[in-house]
Amino acid sequence: MRRALVAVLTGAGLVLAGVPAAATERRASGDVPAPTAAEQQALDLLVSAARAGQVLTYAGTQYLATWRGDRSASALLEVVHDAGSGPALLPSSPGSATLTATTMTATADLEPRLVDLLASTYDLALVAPGRCAGRSAAVVEARRAGGQVAGRFWVDSETGLLLRREVYGASGERLRSSAFLQLDVDAGSAPGGAAGPVGGPATTSRTAGVERLREEGWTVPARLPAGFRLLEARTSTPSPGEAVLHLAYSDGLSTLSLFAQDGRLGSRPPSGFTAEQVGARPVWRRADGPERAVWSGGGHVWTLVSDADPSAVTAAVGALPRDPATDDGVLSRLSRGLGRMAGMLSPFD
Repeated sequence: MRRALVAVLTGAGLVLAGVPAAATERRASGDVPAPTAAEQQALDLLVSAARAGQVLTYAGTQYLATWRGDRSASALLEVVHDAGSGPALLPSSPGSATLTATTMTATADLEPRLVDLLASTYDLALVAPGRCAGRSAAVVEARRAGGQVAGRFWVDSETGLLLRREVYGASGERLRSSAFLQLDVDAGSAPGGAAGPVGGPATTSRTAGVERLREEGWTVPARLPAGFRLLEARTSTPSPGEAVLHLAYSDGLSTLSLFAQDGRLGSRPPSGFTAEQVGARPVWRRADGPERAVWSGGGHVWTLVSDADPSAVTAAVGALPRDPATDDGVLSRLSRGLGRMAGMLSPFD
C-alpha cells in the first residue's frame, strides 16, 4: 500500500516531511489505509539500513554497473566508511572504472529521504531471503502498480547494512546494479553515531522558496510524470551574472536533476549529443549514464540529468516547456556548463 509524502513549502525553501509522520496524519483523516504488517516490516528494514549505512564503520569491495539500451558501464571499487563520515570510494585498480564519478555511490549509502519517497511511490514487500558477499540477507522489493518489480534491496541480516541494490526499467530490463563482493564490518561501531555533513558544489547557492521562484519567472513543477516528486529547488551563480535554477526530483529509486538558465537552443548539438524530437519539438540527447537531455522552452535553456528509465526521461521532457529550434548557433555557456551540470546529479549536494 502506498503512503503519502507531504511537502511543506516555507519561506526558507522546500521542507520534506518523512513518510511515517505523513502517513500517520493522512490515516487520521481517513485518506490512506494503514499499512499491513508485512509492508511496515519492509519499510522498517530499509529505514534501519539507511541508518546503519551512516553509523557503522565498514570496508569492502563492491561493483557498480549500469545499462542503457546497448550501452553499459561498470566499475570495481574499494569502499571505506568510518562512523559519522561519508564513504570514500576508490577504483580497485588503475583503469578499472568506466563509470563517471557522479554515478559512483557506496552500495550501503542509502539516503533516508529517498527511503521515505520510495515508500510513497511504490508498494514494498518482503520476499524470499537471499545472500550477498557470503552473508545472509533479507530482500525487499519495490513494486509498481500491477506488481511489476521496480527495485530490489538486499539487507544484511546481521548488521542491517544494505549489501546490494538493483533498479529495473518499465519494461523489466535492469538499469543499475550495485553490490558488495567482500565486506568487513567493525563490530565496535557505535550504533548511536551521527552522520557527518555532506559537502556541496563549489558554487554560490541559496535555498529558494518555490513560490518565490515562480514569481521570478521560473517554471517549477511540483511533480513530473512517472512518479517523480520535487525534493529541492534552488538557484546558483556559477559566475557573475549567470543565474542557474536547479530542481531535484526523485521517485525513491532514481534521481532527475533539472537545470535552467536564460537563452535559447541553437541548431547544432554539442559533441556526443544527438538531435531528437519529443512531441514534435527538438531535443538534444546523450544516452550515457547518467543520461542528459537539452532543449529550450519559455525563454530558458533546460538541461536534464538523470539515471532514470529512458521512458521516464522522455515523459519529463514532454511535460516541460519546449520551443521550436532557432538558427542562432549553440549557446556557448551552455556547452561549457554541460559537464558541470552532469556533475550535480545528486539532489543532496
